[in-house]
Amino acid sequence: MKENLFVSVSPHITEAKNSVGRIMTDVLISLCPVVVAAVFFFGYGVMINIAVAVGACIGFELLYDAGVRGKFKKGYFKNASIKDGSAAVTGVILALNFPTFLKVDAWDLNIYRANINFPTTADILFSFDTVIMLIVASAFAIVVVKMLFGGIGKNFVNPAAAGRVFAFMTVSLAAVQTIGLGLDASTGATWLSGSTGGVSGSVLLNMFIGNTGSAAVGETCAIAIIIGFIYLVVRKVIDFRLPLVIVGSTFVFALLLSGITGLVSGEMASAEDVFSNALAHVLSGGLLFGAVYMATDYATSPNTPLGRAIFGIGIALITVLIRVFASAPEGMSFAILIMNIVAPLIDRYIYPKPFGYEKPEKKKKEKEEAAA
Repeated sequence: MKENLFVSVSPHITEAKNSVGRIMTDVLISLCPVVVAAVFFFGYGVMINIAVAVGACIGFELLYDAGVRGKFKKGYFKNASIKDGSAAVTGVILALNFPTFLKVDAWDLNIYRANINFPTTADILFSFDTVIMLIVASAFAIVVVKMLFGGIGKNFVNPAAAGRVFAFMTVSLAAVQTIGLGLDASTGATWLSGSTGGVSGSVLLNMFIGNTGSAAVGETCAIAIIIGFIYLVVRKVIDFRLPLVIVGSTFVFALLLSGITGLVSGEMASAEDVFSNALAHVLSGGLLFGAVYMATDYATSPNTPLGRAIFGIGIALITVLIRVFASAPEGMSFAILIMNIVAPLIDRYIYPKPFGYEKPEKKKKEKEEAAA
């Protein structure tokens, strides 16, 4: 019957198991180990930050739809775009990209580190500066990056990465150490902001466990991120190859670039120092967290396996270049944003072979053989 024939709109999701809501639910579930680890090491302030970021992201998306798009009418909330869960995912990832406690009146980070003031116990559960920064970052991520370009699937860069970079670039701030509920972890100066020399085995172990200083609470525990990664792979939410390409390429580039600069400067005198330094690059600075939860965004990464491999290698190279040669101790968020912009160009030249496609030469040869 002709009335049964129709063409659906993109992304042609026809089964509940492949719905956007199901995918976002899986991402939120995979983030649970990371959240638990962050709360354990940095305190309950993490939960307040997550609540603020999620609430802000959902609120800004509702306000945009209701106000700018003129959809504020009866029955709107029943079909609101926030029901797919993408705003909540952005909020959680954004909160995990921030320290527990921020101080925005320290314009010179190096001077501030020399005179660190530890917050009192009362400050652990609440940081007004952090709340303000999260709201600013959420507004930019949802309104500017996501909704102005048409909503989910149409954003040209990862909203969480863009929100984090915008917030940290527009306000001069410093991360202040906090007293967590775990071991000796603190949101403050990271290994990347110090010497590029060799790293001891105990430091690497602490990086893997999460018992180390970090500029973002979600990046500290490699074990939790790996658990989330395995869950997403098993549920077939992400392509496992992309995070592995990013991690492997980062290790190789760090091995080469950090090794060369370290040997020239005299900071690293042995192969063991070079190796441990490269491993520390992988375990710190949000590399693992960004590779699993931000670089794998469907809308901002290439569509083919080869394209994603080039995309991952580009992220790794830019990250290491920023860390080794630039003044910024980080680089992962910037690298993701840069490669997000390059992703359409990658798709333009690397695309899947059309179904049933045959090379002209082969087709011509088959015709000649058939005619003979």
